[in-house]
Amino acid sequence: MKTLRTRHACHVSSRVQRLDPRQESRCSLALVMLLGLATLSVMATTQTLSAQDTKTFPIYSQR
Repeated sequence: MKTLRTRHACHVSSRVQRLDPRQESRCSLALVMLLGLATLSVMATTQTLSAQDTKTFPIYSQR
């Protein structure tokens, strides 16, 4: 039974489609650029929100 599992695992792994090195580097570059863009977006949003927080004054209820 153990040999059947080994054969099956090898058969499945041989069917996995690999990207060629150029496509892999393009995908990696695209991923890095998207992560950088997301990071810049979060930083800009945080900076904008923190700048707005300093301009507002807390409102206290008059009880």
